[in-house]
Amino acid sequence: KEERRYAALGIPVVNVSHTQIGSALPLVTQDDVAVGRLAAQHLRGCGCRSFGFWGDPGRAYSEERLLGFRAELGLHGQTDALQIGSGPDVRMKRWLSRLVRPAGIFAVLDIGALGLIRSARQLGWRVPEDVAILGAGDDDFWVEFERVPLSSVRLPARRIGYEAASLLTELLERGPVSPPPCRRLPVEGIAARKSTDVIYAGDPAVARALRFIREQALRNPYVSEVARAAGIARTALQTRFRSVVGRTILHEIQRTQLARAQELLTTTDLPLAMIAEQCAFPNSQRFSVVFRQRLGLSPSSYRRQYRPAGFGRE
Repeated sequence: KEERRYAALGIPVVNVSHTQIGSALPLVTQDDVAVGRLAAQHLRGCGCRSFGFWGDPGRAYSEERLLGFRAELGLHGQTDALQIGSGPDVRMKRWLSRLVRPAGIFAVLDIGALGLIRSARQLGWRVPEDVAILGAGDDDFWVEFERVPLSSVRLPARRIGYEAASLLTELLERGPVSPPPCRRLPVEGIAARKSTDVIYAGDPAVARALRFIREQALRNPYVSEVARAAGIARTALQTRFRSVVGRTILHEIQRTQLARAQELLTTTDLPLAMIAEQCAFPNSQRFSVVFRQRLGLSPSSYRRQYRPAGFGRE
């Protein structure tokens, strides 16, 4: 009803809510399928084997985030480990109690994730030791609202505003377009906090290795150092690590280094050489080669594509 009212105004209108499925208005929003995929990747990186999705059925952003979340789990044969829930907070405890712990849960909005943290606490569960909880939106107010700071998918809200203004200008200059244009912007990564600061490895030695890598990756440790921290022989750790995590120790070190590089590229103006140094790469050339191999584009292209519009102007 609201959409029809705006469409009838006879002036250009741009929708930024991404609530309505099949919007009849020009739309600028985030890539919500990518939001879901990123959330699943993050929770899998915590070692989760059981997953929950707390959504908002009938809302376009929720349906698409579920699509991406399920698709990413499907790539690793984990779709059957997914439980889907929704509704008012009073249902959360009952839904949570059906999950197999330890579990990783993605709530499509930060406010829903906070309700899950409260419900888990009422059940006597620990966050993140029993259940890792991830939200979306990275709202400065909500992520620090509970005693356990909330990890959250960063959405390109500021860039959406710029792109909406740009599209509105185009519509003012050239008139209505059919079908109405839709611009989906890439998501910007995950702000990791205490609510997902956990590793469910199952194998204690692998868990110790993952913890060591998370803490020491930016000084580029040798595999032998990781093995000493894990308390087992190097060869045995390599075999067990690959079996549990699905990648090699070196790949995991590199993945952690690149995650920090992605953050620096989108939140600072540091030159590539300095980012390479801070992320333990020998030089900017090697950094660029590895970055492109792993992520499919150069560090400079990544910065242009993913840094929020208007960065550094304030």
